[in-house]
Amino acid sequence: MVKISVLMATKNGERTIESSIDSILSQSFTDFEFIIVNDNSSDKTEAIVNKISEIDDRIVLINNLEDPGLTSSLNIGLKRCQGEFVARMDDDDIASSGRITTELEYLEENSSVAIVGSNINYFDNNGVYGKSDFKHSLSKVDIWRGIIFANPTVMIRRSVFEKTGGYNESDDVIRVEDYDYWCKLYSKGFYGVNLDECLLNYREDKLAFKKRNNIRRWRLAKRMFFWRKRMNIPLYLLYVPLFELLKCLVPQNAIRMYHRIKYSDKSI
Repeated sequence: MVKISVLMATKNGERTIESSIDSILSQSFTDFEFIIVNDNSSDKTEAIVNKISEIDDRIVLINNLEDPGLTSSLNIGLKRCQGEFVARMDDDDIASSGRITTELEYLEENSSVAIVGSNINYFDNNGVYGKSDFKHSLSKVDIWRGIIFANPTVMIRRSVFEKTGGYNESDDVIRVEDYDYWCKLYSKGFYGVNLDECLLNYREDKLAFKKRNNIRRWRLAKRMFFWRKRMNIPLYLLYVPLFELLKCLVPQNAIRMYHRIKYSDKSI
């Protein structure tokens, strides 16, 4: 049995997926399987993955043709994962060569921690422009407020997935499925940490910001209301989802500019 299962779901990722896959196949830790679920792509994604898999048999390609959607694809991939630990990965990000080693060592040394993530470098077509400064230990309130993990950095014990179930496949969580899953996990008493190291380059270009539209903000606010009682969040914090809704009044370009200023790395 392999130690690690790397899980990626992709849809029409032909533009970036090859470099993302290469960053995983180039890891210093090599005992892993790489489960890639193709979410009914209409571009050359499947052909690209097939070509790489002919060279490296750690890749297992699953085509999700019958039940399209990110969360259903992730759940299909989870059922196939054999590893003791599951590392998430997205089709447009770049993992550092030591990512799996570093996260695995942390989880093996800290048995009470269910999830480990890391800080990230932000990049676009012009290269790296900033880095995150995530909180190390995330509380239940942090998660509910939306202070969550950078999903393509996380490694999770597979036993935790088995105990909590997979991702919510309803339309209510489209674009907020990871937030919803972390709330579910924390509501059941599990918790995680972010490592100080930047173990992944996270793509934040114009296309990424377009996905954070007002429909997504509305869904996020609704999930905050949904999880508040279930996570025993104090009533006075109800201003948090209301503030999220107020962002709908702010132009997207202004939010993007604020993000770049906030996370800009002056040493670059």
